[in-house]
Formats: sequence, C-alpha cells, structure tokens
Amino acid sequence: MQFLYSLHSECLKLYYQRATHIVLLFLVFFQSFLAFVGGKQILETGLSATPETNSQLAEAIPPIEYIGFDVTLFGIFVMIILGAIHGSKEYKRGTIRTSALSVSNRWTLFISKLLVWLVFTVVLSFVSIFVTIVMTHIALGKSGLPLYSFNPNVWLFILYATLSWVFLGTLSYFIALLFKNSVVSMLFLLPQVYNIGSFLATHFVVAKYLPVALGQGLIASSPAALTKQVGASIVILLSWCGIIGLIAFVRFVKNDIGGGE
Repeated sequence: MQFLYSLHSECLKLYYQRATHIVLLFLVFFQSFLAFVGGKQILETGLSATPETNSQLAEAIPPIEYIGFDVTLFGIFVMIILGAIHGSKEYKRGTIRTSALSVSNRWTLFISKLLVWLVFTVVLSFVSIFVTIVMTHIALGKSGLPLYSFNPNVWLFILYATLSWVFLGTLSYFIALLFKNSVVSMLFLLPQVYNIGSFLATHFVVAKYLPVALGQGLIASSPAALTKQVGASIVILLSWCGIIGLIAFVRFVKNDIGGGE
C-alpha cells in the first residue's frame, strides 16, 4: 500500500512540475516542427543530392530510412536538462524530508521515484521520436516512406534513439540525485553535447566511452554517424547508469537526505 501511495505521489509531482510541461512542448511540438521544416528542405534539395551536385552540402543526403534522425539529437540536450531538474527538484525545494516522512521506507521511495521516471522517459522518448520521424516523412510527401509501413530499419533506429534518450536522461537524473543538485549533472553532460566529447574522442581513446558520445552514436542520422558497435554502446551506457545509480541509491538509503541547492 505504501508503495502504491509513493507511486501516486511521484506521478503527481512529475505531472505538476513546470519543467515537464515545457519539455513536452519542446520535444513533441517544437522538435516535430523542426523535423517538418528539415524534411521540406531535403525535398527541395533532392534526396539524391551530394556535395558534387550541390556545393552547399557538406555530405550526401543519407538513405531514406536515416532522414529525420538528425533532429532527434536535439532531444538529448533536453533530456539531460530534464533529468537534472527532476533528480534535484525535491532537494532544491526542501521537500525531500516531507517525502521521506510520508514514505518511511527509503527503498520504497527510491524505487518508486525511479520507476515513475523510467516509465515517463520511455514513453516520452518513443512518442517524441516517432512523431518526429512521421513529420519528416509527411514533409517528404510521395518521396517519403508510407506512415503505415515503416521498414524494419526505421523501427530499429527509433528504438536506438529511444534508448539513447532514456539512458542519458536517467544518468543525468542519477547524478543530480547523488549530488543533490542539478549543476554537477549539467556541467558533466551538457559540454559533451556541444562536441567537446567528440573533440576529446579524437585525442584520447578513453573519451570514446563518455556517455554522450555513446548516446549520440546510437542516433542514426547517417550510416557513418551510427556506431558499428551498437550492443557495446548500450552495455557501456547501461553500466554508466548502473554504477552511478547504485551509488545514488546507497547514499539515498544510508545517508541524510536533507540539503541540496
């Protein structure tokens, strides 16, 4: 019964959080709008255009099943911010002690928080990415793929992108929960989004295993951009989340949960 109460409470917190509404607006509507505009531009340029035929292109237009996924890179940035905000919000507001008093078992409180977060991010990620790809192919018109018959590669790429968003958002959530504030999470992850991770990866082999670089490698924006080692990337991202999540869990259960920003 306490677990159900805790789940209900966490759902209400998520629903009434302003950041949730802003993110829904950005990912479901704004990102879809960007995808539609991008699809129209590709249609005008030509699906078979290359740098040789169009000097404005840095690389050839990717195969049809890859088109639109470049827009989903925007969602990584948003999910990292959302995870940081939700992981730290109760510490920032000073309501974490109230939650702990309402649900005396900290295992129950932590698991309910994590479960609600995971369900929310999986649904949000899949729906946002799916709508983005749909809008891209609507913009492509007859040149796009029929909405009722996406080929298996498209569905697989949607799955990869969903995993990327969920892993990075959850890692951000765990870091914020561990350090009781959003700053550490965003300072660690957001600079990697702005190609710092890619820059380091070209100079240091170990930088290829930074979480954002791994997550971006799961986004099928082109054949070259999609990692050739999808399974390894997923395992390493899962390890990042598992290790940080375990440390956050132990601290949450064993230590004083007060404090924060």
